[in-house]
Amino acid sequence: MFIGAAIFLVLIVMGGVIAFLGDRIGSKVGKKRMTLFGLRPKYTSVIVTIISGVLISFSTVAVMAVVNENVRVALFGLSRLQAQMNDLNQEIKVKNRELEKGKRQLEARNKEYEDVTKKSEETSRELDRVESQRVYMEQELASVQDAYDEAQAGVEKSAREIQDLEKTKEELSSNISTLNEEKKTLLDNIYALREGQVVMQAGQILTSVTVDEHMTREQTVQVLESVLKDINNMLKQQMNITDDSVNLVRISQADFDNAVQEIAGAKNKKLVRIVAAQNLIRGERLIVDFDIHDNLLVFSKGEVVYRGSLDAYKDIRNYELQVLRFLKDLNHYAQSKGVLPDPITGNVGVLEGQELMDVIQKVKDYGGQCILTVTAKRDIYSQGPLLIDVRVERKGDNP
Repeated sequence: MFIGAAIFLVLIVMGGVIAFLGDRIGSKVGKKRMTLFGLRPKYTSVIVTIISGVLISFSTVAVMAVVNENVRVALFGLSRLQAQMNDLNQEIKVKNRELEKGKRQLEARNKEYEDVTKKSEETSRELDRVESQRVYMEQELASVQDAYDEAQAGVEKSAREIQDLEKTKEELSSNISTLNEEKKTLLDNIYALREGQVVMQAGQILTSVTVDEHMTREQTVQVLESVLKDINNMLKQQMNITDDSVNLVRISQADFDNAVQEIAGAKNKKLVRIVAAQNLIRGERLIVDFDIHDNLLVFSKGEVVYRGSLDAYKDIRNYELQVLRFLKDLNHYAQSKGVLPDPITGNVGVLEGQELMDVIQKVKDYGGQCILTVTAKRDIYSQGPLLIDVRVERKGDNP
């Protein structure tokens, strides 16, 4: 700013000085009537004035050229500057075209972006809709799954009930078949008994005796012969036979010797049961077998023999059948422990009718929600029978 003001001031001063000098020179030339190039003084004065103006312009330009590079470029590098300007104009045109192209590309990109944005918004809305449907379907699926699980549980429960009923049906059918066979056998025996023909049934225990341990062979023979003699006397008495020489009991010598060998010298007491090998028809001899076992103490008096909840039989709707099933399981358990069953009935003991009715009534009173505890009335050995007491307790009352 300061340099520009100084240059402007210098130009004014120089212009004034040159004008003053030109005027003075012109005045002197006019006064002295000087001529230049043979011209009249008047014209010479004009020429001097013109030369002064030219000097003023020249000095102005010269000073400007000296102090200002832009003036020098304008005076001496104008053509080059013009060429550069042309080049720059061309570059500007190229840049403008590139700019236009860039604008068009930008517009295209903006349009693509708008399209993508629009599609993205549509996709987002579609995603929200799908997500909403997914949540709804999951809720529906959960409801259906719950219903399916409930139905499946019902089906499985029904299937188990059907299986239990089928099992119960099979057991009842088997029991019915067995009872029918027993019924037929009993009817045949009844008919035979009515006709006075059958005296003893096959499998019937005629008598049983406990033999001490460490017996000699001779002692064993005496015991077995004594038992057979007692049975013979019993049969003769039933058949009203008075002849002492008649022998109604028959056993093979091999079976007798095997029994003696098993009993003699045994370390434990032996239970010997004499069993009818076949039905005894009046007037015929009875074939018998020896059924020999260790006579061990199985349950002590007051000992808990068996204990169980009737929940195990809840598939059976009838309380009487539940109790009978419990007693059947008790019968199997006692046999597994060593109590010998009756060869004909297969039972190890019998619960008296009134006791059985009392147990069933208590079970009914408790709605089947009870526990049955069986204890031995006395010491129970292998020979049985199993004499028991049955205690019925409501579930939750017992410790």
